[in-house]
Formats: sequence, structure tokens, C-alpha cells
Amino acid sequence: MILASDNPFSAPRVEQLRFRFPEGDWTTLVQRLEGLKWRATIVGPQGSGKSTLLEQLVPHLEARGFVPRLMRLPTESKMAEKEAQLIEARTLKTPDFLLLDGAEQLTTRQWLPLRVAIDALAGAVVTVHRTSRLPTLLELSTTPALLNDLVSELTGGQLEPGEAAAILLRHRGNIRESLRELEERFSG
Repeated sequence: MILASDNPFSAPRVEQLRFRFPEGDWTTLVQRLEGLKWRATIVGPQGSGKSTLLEQLVPHLEARGFVPRLMRLPTESKMAEKEAQLIEARTLKTPDFLLLDGAEQLTTRQWLPLRVAIDALAGAVVTVHRTSRLPTLLELSTTPALLNDLVSELTGGQLEPGEAAAILLRHRGNIRESLRELEERFSG
């Protein structure tokens, strides 16, 4: 039995991984965001890196003089919790920059007042599963090569040929869940 702290796939180690751009880099992303007038979405399925990208965007926005406000709408949240988050988001003003994770959960009734509030902000980036009401900043997907790259960074090794594809298939492309499987396998 391995100690949780020694598991290369433990949550603290996984959370330290840097975001991998499908193309470009932080400079390219921030320039594109500026071109979209600082209002955009990050699109991708669950476990594709949207939350990681949003979190790691914070220092790049701070460097531009913005005050990033990261908010999450977890799928398991109750309606009252989501409403409270939305009320808080609607109180923000420039130089606040809203980073909203999980916006695909918003109904049209919830989205419309938020969209009006976004106009009073310095900017907003939201994560969604499909193209949404704001322009797309970046569309994410996962690949076996990406999973192998993450495994290599965490362990210094590689998965067996075809194993990354099989793991991703079991988890419907969700990198987060794939890494959890590896964490359980490594600790067992």
C-alpha cells in the first residue's frame, strides 16, 4: 500500500499540472481574449481542462490590471446556491473580471441578467460544454497523447501502448476521471 502523498496521481500533484494549449500559448490566448473585447467562452466536454485553464488565467489577467473573480457552479449545487452565486456576480463592477466555471448550467432566465451585468465588468470568461452566448475563446478536447503527456510529467514514464486510449474511452474523454483511475490503480 502506498501513502497518498507518494501517489504521483494524487490530487495535489494533478492540480499542479500546467495547462497544455492545443496551439499557441498564454500570450496568444490573452491577445485573442483582448480581440474579443474581454468577453468569451472556453468550450469543451467535462474533464477537458476548462477549469484548469480558467484558474491559470488569473495571473495573466492580474498582470493586465484586472481583478479576477473566480466563481464555480458545480453540477451538484442546489438552485439556491447557484442563485446566490449569480446575485454575487451581478454586484461586480470594473475592474472586476468574472471567471465563471460551469455556465452551461444556467437557464435562459438566469443567463439574461448575468449577460447584462457582464457589460458592467472589465471582462468575463465562462466555461461551457457547447458553443454559447459569448464568442469562443478556445475549444478544448482530449487525446491519448495529452493523457500520456500528463502521465509522463507526473511519473517520468509512459502508459503501455494503447492504454491511454482505452482509459480515455472508459471515461468518455474525461482527463480528470482518467487520472483518478490511475490514482486508484497506483494506490492499490
